[in-house]
Amino acid sequence: MRTGERGFTYLALLWWVTLSGVMLAALGSQWRLDMTRQREAELAFRGAQIQAALAAYQNNTPPGQPRLPQALSDLLDDTRQGPPRRHLRRLWGDPVTGQPWGLLRNEAGGIRGVYSTSERRPLPAPDSVSTYREWLFDVPDTPALPAEGASSASGLSAGGEGGGAGTPGR
Repeated sequence: MRTGERGFTYLALLWWVTLSGVMLAALGSQWRLDMTRQREAELAFRGAQIQAALAAYQNNTPPGQPRLPQALSDLLDDTRQGPPRRHLRRLWGDPVTGQPWGLLRNEAGGIRGVYSTSERRPLPAPDSVSTYREWLFDVPDTPALPAEGASSASGLSAGGEGGGAGTPGR
């Protein structure tokens, strides 16, 4: 070999390793962003499903029964009247943390909504929410209608604060 050709293969290999590292770093960053977007979309979907199930549970309450469930599992098998009713297909966990949801309860202990327990910041912050924890999926705890023939004061329950998907709280 001539003296001017030594080390060319080594430099080409070094350049290839460096370029591969930069490309993998960019790919990893994009993958992380895509995963965060997927988790947020799943959070919005799951939260809206639980919110709709809570509203259905509340709207299908027989007289004299609690209007809000004491546990999320009550949404899967509502046996308060007649045949069991399913307000929710499946009980999902929080997609951001992989843990159980945080629960919003009314004064009587009924679940009126859920939220993520994550303190991380969402990508496109909905309704000026600074963390996932402030992204609430709740239903207003509306008073029960009085039973027919009963006085207007009977059948009313204590109302809680309401809101909706994306309602900032705390």
